[in-house]
Amino acid sequence: MTVPRKKLALLHTVAGLTATFQQLCVELMPNVEIYHIVDESLLRNTIREGAPSPATYRRLADYLRGAEEAGADAVLVTCSSMGPCVEAARPMVGIPVVRVDEPMAEKAVQTSTRIGAAATLATTLKPTTELI
Repeated sequence: MTVPRKKLALLHTVAGLTATFQQLCVELMPNVEIYHIVDESLLRNTIREGAPSPATYRRLADYLRGAEEAGADAVLVTCSSMGPCVEAARPMVGIPVVRVDEPMAEKAVQTSTRIGAAATLATTLKPTTELI
């Protein structure tokens, strides 16, 4: 009897990240089925407004619910700027939802007494430092 493969959805706000994450997933999780959800407007709107808007929170939650309905066993959100939206939406789905910066923050807190954060976007810095 064949065991069904686990399914991981990756939610990106930059289309160019799909190839990088696909390669990493194939290399590190060869038995996991991967699919990508891409919506660059989530990040563009967040940058324009300086933080995620109520509409961005709702739309991200909709993507997570959609991933669950499509059979995903978990979702990885690959944009740190979406961190607050992820936190708000987690209770709305019955599958694990992981922020891409969570493992890094956990490792930093466990191994360091002083932590610095660098970011390519201002909208990333606040969610990441709050996570740490």
